[in-house]
Amino acid sequence: MLITPETPKFMTHKSLFSSRLAAFTIFVLILSSCIKFPNPGPGPEPGTTIPSDFNWKTVLDVNINVQVSSVSGIGDNYIRVIRIYSSPMLKDGSLIASGAAKPGSPLAVKLTLPTALSTLYVQEILPTGKRTVQKVEVSSSLLNITINNSTSNSQPAQVIATKASFTSPSISIPANYDVTLGATGSTTILGFSAGQSSAYGNTYKSYYIPAGVTRTGSTNMSNYLSHAILYVKGNLNLSSSTISLNKTSIVILDGGSVTVKGLGTGVFDATIPIVYLQQNASLTSSGTVEFNDGITIVNKGTMSVNGDIKMNFASTFYNEGNITVTKNSTGLQITNNSTLYNNGNINTKVFNMTSNASMVNDVSGKVSAINYYQTNGTVLDNFNEIVATTKLKAEGGGILNNYCNIAANATEFQSAVINLYDGSLWETQTSLMNNASITMNGGSMFLTGTISEVYKMYLLSSSSTYSVFKCTGNVPDMRWASSEVNGKIEFVHTNLVVGSSGTNGSLLYEALFNNNGSILSKVQTKNILASSCNDAAGQIEDPAPTIIDNDGDGVAAEFDADDNDANVAFVSYFPTETTWGTFAFEDLWPWKGDYDMNDLVLGFRVKLYSNSENKVTSMDFDYNIRAAGSNLILSAAFQLDKVSASNISSVSGQPLIGSAPFVVNSNGTENGVNLAVIPLFNKVRDIVTEEYLSFLNTLPDSYISTPDKSVKVIFANPVSLSDLNMGSINFFVVTNNSGETTRGKEIHLPTFLHTTKADVSLFAGKQLHPNDKYKFDDGMMWGIMIPEPFNYPFEYEAVNVAYLHFDEWAVSGGIDFNDWYKNISGYRNNTKIFTY
Repeated sequence: MLITPETPKFMTHKSLFSSRLAAFTIFVLILSSCIKFPNPGPGPEPGTTIPSDFNWKTVLDVNINVQVSSVSGIGDNYIRVIRIYSSPMLKDGSLIASGAAKPGSPLAVKLTLPTALSTLYVQEILPTGKRTVQKVEVSSSLLNITINNSTSNSQPAQVIATKASFTSPSISIPANYDVTLGATGSTTILGFSAGQSSAYGNTYKSYYIPAGVTRTGSTNMSNYLSHAILYVKGNLNLSSSTISLNKTSIVILDGGSVTVKGLGTGVFDATIPIVYLQQNASLTSSGTVEFNDGITIVNKGTMSVNGDIKMNFASTFYNEGNITVTKNSTGLQITNNSTLYNNGNINTKVFNMTSNASMVNDVSGKVSAINYYQTNGTVLDNFNEIVATTKLKAEGGGILNNYCNIAANATEFQSAVINLYDGSLWETQTSLMNNASITMNGGSMFLTGTISEVYKMYLLSSSSTYSVFKCTGNVPDMRWASSEVNGKIEFVHTNLVVGSSGTNGSLLYEALFNNNGSILSKVQTKNILASSCNDAAGQIEDPAPTIIDNDGDGVAAEFDADDNDANVAFVSYFPTETTWGTFAFEDLWPWKGDYDMNDLVLGFRVKLYSNSENKVTSMDFDYNIRAAGSNLILSAAFQLDKVSASNISSVSGQPLIGSAPFVVNSNGTENGVNLAVIPLFNKVRDIVTEEYLSFLNTLPDSYISTPDKSVKVIFANPVSLSDLNMGSINFFVVTNNSGETTRGKEIHLPTFLHTTKADVSLFAGKQLHPNDKYKFDDGMMWGIMIPEPFNYPFEYEAVNVAYLHFDEWAVSGGIDFNDWYKNISGYRNNTKIFTY
């Protein structure tokens, strides 16, 4: 069913009460409570429903067990530090959780993760400081992770190769499409003519092939009007046709597929990608796919091409999925100032980069080719893995920057520039060096078998630490090779014959050395610490761990959050160390409101401080009242659903003014509740003391900066990390009319239970969900938690009008558009959203 923006699935109707009694009731309520009386509020449009079991969560709870292995030279009694990140960059800002593990004693934790987060990065830090990172897909609610280090050859902190991951362009997905195509019939994709526009507000005329439809009818994309976009959720099968995209983009949606004989480009004057594949989308071509003239391609799905892929004339290709090119001719070609960004998998028989083209192979990118060619002013930045199973050849001034791992059966450098960075490895079975400049930064390594030819090979280093160039085969006579080894480079020739001028004799090479620290050796003496990139190819020694541990908790000082307090070794966070989440509430429970979700907007961050046994000894709840679009008296607290009030030693930092509705014990918990209820404030104005009118930060051109606050909770007995995830932190709001101070009217998020102080009589006689008293009987909620800062709607603007995929997320039970709240093109109507 297609829904226009004017009639969203969750419709916000104007209140139409025909009875005088209803009108009188409204009048009395307005006068007595001074609240903003709502429109009846969004609800499912007739014909659509919210699944009865939908929990309205933008997060999920995941149980994680991290097992570590024994390591030679390191006793099993030593603690291994485990850190869990949301980003491959492993920066503190993306840290989610940390803890201790030993062989046989895993780190077991239940984490609350955004449903939109698909990957975690789990890092083990050995007592020696060496680190191993394992990428883990969030594929279920139970993740059993084993970090296998049979030896201590793991990644040291000082040689991690990193780069900021690229961000591929996004493309808008319409809430409604201008034209829906069926399986048959001839169609020409045309944009809007002059004076035409979309009835749904789409920038470009949109065509749509729905899921379940396999279209085989003629589809002509020789558009001569304004730009148009074809969205494919079903299947487009044009296997006998070569398509030329003229003023037309193809967007293959999740689950969709397109099959063609070939694909090319004509006139293209839009600033959006010409081809865009979402995850689980596929494009199959039996012939050549060619992109020209500065266009952009994004692949997050699967591209399978039985011809060639050619990128030409300053085009840009972002690959975050899988590309397979099976033709053994040109293969995958990037040329004429084009750029390839790869963070996925590329498998091609030939990889060919020429004429000032460039590639960034990012931290998760893998390129596998039979033959890899790079020439004519091209630039490679490799941050993960490139494999050439037959030959890798660089010539004509090509520049190759290796930050991680390149492997080839044969390597040939002809007038090429190679830069090897800390922790990187270039490994090849044979090599040929002709006018090759190789700069080796300290900690890098080049490992080759036989060097078949050498002329003008320049091995250079200006680093203060050593790198290693190691040859395990034969090396030709270098006395007249016009070559140089300069700087702290150890040239290891394992077949070196000392004192000889015969084959592999040392007299053939000695004149090149003793330049600024360069060394010729038969046996390697300079240790190259193992990294996730170099396969421990250069590590020859592993010193016993030296641990400074001031508080005696077994965690080394450099990894201990507080090495002077044995109660604090690690810190875990929600959402992450540097980001905040958001609680957003409507205030009229058990009746519906206007669903602008700004009656109370509270930013928050949770910090859990744990000891070396992974038990939480204290926690911080940082918060900031971002907005309060309500004239009710709003109070707020959170209940720790798995912690008793008697297990709280103290609560500090709460500016609790007055004694109603919350009354606290001497330890800071609410009086009269067995579980630990931690009040935050009795009134918004107790926290936001700057004067404002009725509504705080919800009206246009009206903004007040609000203060950050923090509550610290210290536990009498340490608590399991798993008992303090967000599924057990039960935040709620208490509402009162002006002049009232009752405690019983609580508003919780769906799935959470009320406290024992709630007035359960309020559950009776209302249109509440039979299985969850904090959902309306049609499934709508009063509160939601977002795992990042939330740009809430303006006053009286319903959330589904401001956020264009909110409807689809709710009706799908949280499956579709689980990132609906993000600032992504096509996701928001910014005219309806409060910004500051």
